[in-house]
Amino acid sequence: MPTIETLTQRIDPVPLEATGAQIFARFEAEPDTLCIPVVVDDRPVGLIERNDFLMKLAAPLGHALYLSRDVGHVMNPEPAVVQAGMRLATVCDVMLRAGPGELMRGFIVTDAGRYHSVGTAASLLQAANQIHQERDAAMAEQSRLLNDTQTQALAAARAKSQFLGIMSHELRTPMNGVLAVAELLRRQPLTAQAQAHVATIVESSETLIRILQDALDLSRAEAGELELSVAPTPLRALMDDVQALWEPRASQDDVSLMIGYEGDTDLAAHVDGVRLKQVFNNLIGNALKFARNGVVEAGLKAWADGDRIRVEARVRDDGPGVEPDRVDAIFEPFVHGSGPDGAGLGLAICRQIVDRMNGRIWAENNAGRGATFAFDLDLPRAEAAVERTAEVSDLIELGAIESPHVLIVDDNATNRIVAQALCEMFGCTSETAEDGVEAVEAVRDRRFDMVLMDIKMPRMDGVQATRTIRALDGEAGRVPIVALTANADPDDALGYMAEGMVAVVEKPIKPERLRLAMHAALTAVDAGVDGQALVDRAVA
Repeated sequence: MPTIETLTQRIDPVPLEATGAQIFARFEAEPDTLCIPVVVDDRPVGLIERNDFLMKLAAPLGHALYLSRDVGHVMNPEPAVVQAGMRLATVCDVMLRAGPGELMRGFIVTDAGRYHSVGTAASLLQAANQIHQERDAAMAEQSRLLNDTQTQALAAARAKSQFLGIMSHELRTPMNGVLAVAELLRRQPLTAQAQAHVATIVESSETLIRILQDALDLSRAEAGELELSVAPTPLRALMDDVQALWEPRASQDDVSLMIGYEGDTDLAAHVDGVRLKQVFNNLIGNALKFARNGVVEAGLKAWADGDRIRVEARVRDDGPGVEPDRVDAIFEPFVHGSGPDGAGLGLAICRQIVDRMNGRIWAENNAGRGATFAFDLDLPRAEAAVERTAEVSDLIELGAIESPHVLIVDDNATNRIVAQALCEMFGCTSETAEDGVEAVEAVRDRRFDMVLMDIKMPRMDGVQATRTIRALDGEAGRVPIVALTANADPDDALGYMAEGMVAVVEKPIKPERLRLAMHAALTAVDAGVDGQALVDRAVA
């Protein structure tokens, strides 16, 4: 904030002996001068204000009374005086307290008692307006720079997200081969030591896949591209799925895993069930790392409140707990709770997802041992869908089809070998094609009961090939097509379904998921199975 002397005007003073006629001449010659100071020995003794002076001259006999006499008869002998160095806000405050009349008069600025300049309410308004204009311009420039910075940061985040998406896909392709071959080996009659080695390969590969997915999700969140696919989700069934996924892993780690649900079994909420499972999976996986030979409790409490569903979720372990100085920062990327395990991304993803759901997530150390990770959600209530859950036995029955003949389409040789081995394991015969062009030619020339279609391929990708096959006449155009892809987000899966595919299986391929999807696809038309249900089964 500037000081007062920088906002006032240096007006040449007049001595006490000056006449009214000289003052009149000054005002006439200087139309913008509103006040003239009267100074003796560089000390102000009065102030002549234009309006007051002209009013006196306009009075009866005003010219005769004042023009020939000294200024002592026309000046204000007690003008407002302020010291140089006072801030504008302080001066304005003093003037306002003096009353509205004072605002219409001028004032003198002195420096160590000596005349410095004069000011008026008009000059203060002009100065204040200039200051505001300069400040507004500065703020506009800061806002522009901030917007440019935010735009650049968002563009960088999106570029990083795209890069990670490409890298994730490229890394998933060889990892698909590693995991699939490991699964095949695990089904062979190996020694206990060899089985342990295979289990290490599988666990390490799955860990790498999770790190890739976490990095991709975090990058999407930073770029504002972490979308939620909200749908009616039965909460009890969601917790059953979580329990089925983690019980084998907990048993392997010699951890007692207790998963519970408290609430009406028919409660359903409008929520992204896949993302909600992802939060539970990250929290439970994190708890298992720190509770080896211990206990992990995961619970979901839900109750209806009008048209809303209140959700309280807790994951508790009896491990070493969270270091006290990291409790508040543990949900930041690359921050670990205790020890160097993991990449430090899982909890950051949890916070991003819960924030997108307008919820709250936090961590706290237990009174005795271990830590509790908790999140609360307030969700719209949904009507629970009443549908028959397909049993595995329903999906593995081939009906009238014996030894289905399958076309495997993939540009990666390892993936083709793995898919052929799995098809042989399922009792299918198979042929292969290296891209969409070869796939279309094969389907046009020969009969297949199913096509396993990769998405990203040279010459013609899986989506283009599916469109071309669907345009064929007769049975060839109706052959079931199952997508095998590293891009199996719910939105991607729906897009593939819209193009004519009947199921989607994510890479790295798990034999059980592929078996379910293949047999569901083979029986989909006869059984009237909804296509969206096939997507849910394949990518859940």
